[in-house]
Amino acid sequence: MADHKPPFYVLLAHSTLSNLPAGAPSNTLGHPVIQYHYSDDAPLSLLPNQPGEHVLVLNYDPQSAPPTVQSISDNVVVTGLRLEEAPGAAADESGVQRNDTMFIIETTGNDNAMSASQGDRKSAQAILSHFKHRNAILRRALDYPANVEDNLASPDTSAQPLSATA
Repeated sequence: MADHKPPFYVLLAHSTLSNLPAGAPSNTLGHPVIQYHYSDDAPLSLLPNQPGEHVLVLNYDPQSAPPTVQSISDNVVVTGLRLEEAPGAAADESGVQRNDTMFIIETTGNDNAMSASQGDRKSAQAILSHFKHRNAILRRALDYPANVEDNLASPDTSAQPLSATA
């Protein structure tokens, strides 16, 4: 039987362009602030309320395609969505029915350390290495919606669209 409860365990795996080898996911997880939005809610309510706030929208409908995530922020790009069994979720004795699938949203962003000052001079080898690294991350971000089914451990999950505000 498919689990039709909305996602309960949602985590962010965020990495910056400069701190990871090309294509490697972050192993640091964070908890986003969750706000539920439904198809008949005003779309303007999804816009960031404060400077520096990042908004990710997790589209979740168990009756249709697998869940997807989109960023509506300038500095954050979604590179993947992993679904895994939440460790310890089965041991929850509260009696509340929850979706035991852990949704891990993989994101990357451009940090200010990447932009070199005008006085910096780098070797051609360093510039080429930096170029290849950023292209690998861009390739991963562009491939994300197409490879979502490969990354999903459990294809059937729960019910309403929600947004995660980080």
